[in-house]
Amino acid sequence: MPLDPKDEPFPTKQLIIIGICRFSEPLAFNSILAYSYVMVQDLGIHERDASFYSGLLVSAYAIAEAITAPLWGSISDVYGRKPVALIGLAGVAMSSIVFGMAGTFWVALLARFIGGALNGNVAIMQTMVAEMVKNPAHEPRAYATQPFVWTLGGIIGSAMGGFLAQPAVFYPNAFAKDGLFGKYPYLLPNLVAAIGIVLAIIQGMFFLKETLVREEEPDQNGGITYGDNVNERSRLLPPQQPHQIPGRVRGSVAGSVREPRGSIVSLTRERLHSMSVAGSIRHIRKRASFLEEGMPAPFDQRFDIRRSSFGTMHSIRVAPHNVLPTRGPPPKPRSTFNKTVVMMIISMSIFAFHQMAFVSILPVYILDEPMARGVDFRGGLGMSLHDVGAFLAINGFIALFVQGFIFPIFVEHVGVWKSFFYMVLFYPICYVIIPFISALPDEFVSPGVYFTLLLQAFFGIIVFPCSLILMKNAVPSPLVLGRVNGLAMSACCLARTIACPLVGAIYSIGGSATAWFGLTLMAVFGVIQLIWVPKEDVGPVEIDNGLKKVVHRDDENEDAIDDISVIGSVR
Repeated sequence: MPLDPKDEPFPTKQLIIIGICRFSEPLAFNSILAYSYVMVQDLGIHERDASFYSGLLVSAYAIAEAITAPLWGSISDVYGRKPVALIGLAGVAMSSIVFGMAGTFWVALLARFIGGALNGNVAIMQTMVAEMVKNPAHEPRAYATQPFVWTLGGIIGSAMGGFLAQPAVFYPNAFAKDGLFGKYPYLLPNLVAAIGIVLAIIQGMFFLKETLVREEEPDQNGGITYGDNVNERSRLLPPQQPHQIPGRVRGSVAGSVREPRGSIVSLTRERLHSMSVAGSIRHIRKRASFLEEGMPAPFDQRFDIRRSSFGTMHSIRVAPHNVLPTRGPPPKPRSTFNKTVVMMIISMSIFAFHQMAFVSILPVYILDEPMARGVDFRGGLGMSLHDVGAFLAINGFIALFVQGFIFPIFVEHVGVWKSFFYMVLFYPICYVIIPFISALPDEFVSPGVYFTLLLQAFFGIIVFPCSLILMKNAVPSPLVLGRVNGLAMSACCLARTIACPLVGAIYSIGGSATAWFGLTLMAVFGVIQLIWVPKEDVGPVEIDNGLKKVVHRDDENEDAIDDISVIGSVR
């Protein structure tokens, strides 16, 4: 007899295995950000155009990944998640080697594009996590591990790119200029990343279990029986109690209301269970979203408003939608894409654009040679690859700290709407001050860069989950969350993908200050757009510290909430 979902153990071993796979990918993704600007110059691109072509290299992977993601999603539905995930990792490893040995820009661009096309892990790994977790109480802790390991991998990947590129230049005693790494100065960080990925593939081949459920057959009770004899209805609905009337099920949304199994309310309730536990797996795997895992960033940029994490390391519980019949005349139904939803998607797209543009152009600005003393509106800071690697790695730690500790405390005391509003309002400050860093004394230049990184992490990590909460609160029914999430994800990912080459072109044409003031203007557009964003009550919101759940596990009481901060209605 199959275990009740509440009795299912936490899949620690499998989450560690898939976490290693997730950890290995940003080693390759994030390392390119540190050296792409100097690499394209070494490949024959003029310094004037280097920032634009650097942006193309960064975006090429994501574009190819988005094109082929639906195909890999369909293949995983037939042949399983595990082979597709491992093939995706192999594609990243092979493309990294070719990229590191590229002799021309176009070979490097093709390697990035092929690597993205071969990688089917856009939605596969997050689906595998969903399929591993059978106990709903385990979901927050399980999902919290994914952005955590991605951030750690991104930190190491960023450091690798800065400290391992051009080894014959920086470590002449260990690497000869006429040797392999002298001929291919960007092979070493890609080789190390590829070795890490191959090790992840090997451990995945032996220890990672297939999560795709096969051999669906209807049983005598009208449920669905799988190859392991698990009844789908038993997984999605609470167990029947002895005192219940036959043909009725206990409500899960509003207490103990009972309705006939065949009623609309009962079917809606079943759909809600499906959305939150196992049914969402089908929605995810049948519709591969436009995701850009190949975009280098200090933290995981994926989100799914059908889940409780909202792209963070925490479980954020929003007041449930009222799907049960109410007395009195029904309120006028809201459209799926009402004004609030549309405005929030536009707002998220705006700051997704300038966030990714910032991440893309900052290494260029750090490496670019200065062109004037004092305030330099044309050139950069003239630092080294090692400086870039250090900045990006420490930026990862800053992002980890802000998301793990600052976010829940800040939102608890300020509120969801005010957190969103103030972050958007003050975001332009992050960009407008950067051109003036060059005027600082030499000993204050690095602290000035770290200050901008801190502002970017603080604004970006707080504003995104709050905007997702506001958007989800405006969605009229949980049954359309997948549709809204898909459009929001696609809009944000499209904005991030075009941001890199576009801001690179602006930098090439007008200089550093033009690029930074352009991002300031884009952030100001976000402030102006607040005029049309309706202010709506979010209701009670609970933040369950997922990072604490990962570090301090409490197996005796899985339903307990370790560190709940109750956020009142919008203040």
